[in-house]
Amino acid sequence: MRIETPQENKIVVELTAQDMSELDITYEEMDYSNIETRRVIWTILDRVRHALRRDIDPSSRMTIESVPTAEGGCVLFFTVPPLSENGVRQVLHIRREAANLVCMIETADALLRCAERMRERGEPLPESRLYLWQDRYVLLVQNDARAAVSRMILAEYGTLYPESALPAAALNEHGKLLAENGALEKLTPES
Repeated sequence: MRIETPQENKIVVELTAQDMSELDITYEEMDYSNIETRRVIWTILDRVRHALRRDIDPSSRMTIESVPTAEGGCVLFFTVPPLSENGVRQVLHIRREAANLVCMIETADALLRCAERMRERGEPLPESRLYLWQDRYVLLVQNDARAAVSRMILAEYGTLYPESALPAAALNEHGKLLAENGALEKLTPES
C-alpha cells in the first residue's frame, strides 16, 4: 500500500492486487452501501492515519474516488473538503471512474511542467484535449488503465474536478479549444 498526500486535503492510496486480496475485496465489489466496502475503507483510513500521524475521521465528509489499475489493484483518492459554515456532514460515497480526468491549471508554466512530467513516464501519452476557460487552462485526459499515475501528476499541477463539474459540452460552448487531439503531445514534442 502506497500513501501520498499531493495536497493538504487530498490523500492518494495505491493498493496492489496483493493488498486487495489481503483486504478481501475487488474493485468490482466496491460500493459504499456495502458493509464490507465500509470495513475496507475504514481499515485503509486507519492505516493512513497511522502512516501520516494525522487525525482522520472516517465518518467526516469526504469524497472517495476509485480507479482500477492494470495490475489488478486499485487507486483510491480521498478528498476532504473544508467544513461548511453550518457544520453539515455528509455520508461517504465512492465515485467510480469517469471517461475523462478534468484538470484546471492556473498558468502556462504549470501546464508545460505537467505535460513534461507526463512525457517523462516513458509510456504512450493518453488521449487529451486542451481548453482555455476563464483565463485558465483545462486539460481533459482520457481515464484509462494509466489514469492512476495521470491523476497523481495532474493533481500536482492543477485542480482535479469530477467530470460532471466541468462537462465537455460546457467547455465546447464557452471555452476556447486550444488542442483537440493529442494536446499533451503538442505541448511536449519529442526531440
